[in-house]
Amino acid sequence: MKVMQVALQSHHHTFTVAELDSHAVPARAREAITSWTGADHPRAYDLQLLATELITNAVRYGLGTMPATRWVRMRLEREPSFLRLVVIDPGHACTFPHLRRPVNDPGPDDEDAMIECGRGLQVVHAITGGAWGHYYNVQNEQVVWALLTAG
Repeated sequence: MKVMQVALQSHHHTFTVAELDSHAVPARAREAITSWTGADHPRAYDLQLLATELITNAVRYGLGTMPATRWVRMRLEREPSFLRLVVIDPGHACTFPHLRRPVNDPGPDDEDAMIECGRGLQVVHAITGGAWGHYYNVQNEQVVWALLTAG
């Protein structure tokens, strides 16, 4: 009997988030996805959307206020039947990602009158068919993952 082992293909990148470039990190994550999969991969667009939403949440909710903790890591793991996108942040915010009803009702003091909240994880949930989750690793970093069929 011949046993076949399939090697896990994994790509990873750490984004250092400075105060002035935090809005550029999701675009850099999309570029990383394209460089890892190629623009013609059947799940490239879905992976880019997932990366945008998960990286944006990590930057918005998961970073601490100390300069040493201003980073977000992203990893793409390929298995024969699925792709796993993993986003890790320092975990200092003590928040837990959860689905919520989207809000589009800015208050009078909101700087951005087009503020929207709650849509990102709805997108993640829809694209993955609910195959996503989160946990804290042994370093107390928050890990958010999402699965896609390999396509």
